[in-house]
Amino acid sequence: MQCMSRVFEGRLHAMYTRRMAVSSESQPGSAHAVYVALRHRFAEGRYAPGQRLTEAAVAADLGVSRTPVREAIGRLLAEGLVIPAARGVAVAALTAAEAKHLFVLRATLEALAAELAATRQARGQLPPADIDALDRAVDAVEAAVQTHDAHASAQANLALHRAIGAAAGNPFLEDTLHRVWDRIAVTTVANLDDPHWAGAITEQHRAIVAGIRAGDPAAAGSAAKAHIEAAGRAYKPARENEPRTAATTQPTR
Repeated sequence: MQCMSRVFEGRLHAMYTRRMAVSSESQPGSAHAVYVALRHRFAEGRYAPGQRLTEAAVAADLGVSRTPVREAIGRLLAEGLVIPAARGVAVAALTAAEAKHLFVLRATLEALAAELAATRQARGQLPPADIDALDRAVDAVEAAVQTHDAHASAQANLALHRAIGAAAGNPFLEDTLHRVWDRIAVTTVANLDDPHWAGAITEQHRAIVAGIRAGDPAAAGSAAKAHIEAAGRAYKPARENEPRTAATTQPTR
């Protein structure tokens, strides 16, 4: 099951990377390629709130020069994923108010994504393989949760939500969701370290996928909205860690 989870997540990451890449801009070592790589690390929760990122450390980690790193970090600053810090930038931590706003937005967006996916299913536009992939993604989250590895659980959880976003068939909605997920991901690992919340998500995930499989937009949307609202209630804003100079320090579990 874990192998299947890694394969599924790998395919979704490849799809996400291709979607974000832009012809010549996405050449290895370009600012855009560095930006995509860093965005993926944020989405995985590989950076902890307050962790310091320096141009030199990131360049060494990615095997590129400092110039594209500087440009990529500039984009991350503009998006609010990092904030200025001594000798570089630090990963931004969400305040309680910011998290509340994000979860309100996320509940609306993910409900819409589930509704659109169910509508496509009702119209015969969603390939059976995609529906089966959603079931496998739910199983992968459940398997990861049972290992009590919050980081692996967070990655499997994100893979499932990405799959639902892709099933909606609306690239603008999907792009907006990716931005929301990236802002929340840096502190999602702590939530999935809570056994009560981790144990509740599988049933909620299955309700969303069941609505999509049945081609019932109302049921799928309602289940998705309830799930994200519950996630918002369970959300614990992480305390900002002491800044760290390493670019790839593992997040707190």
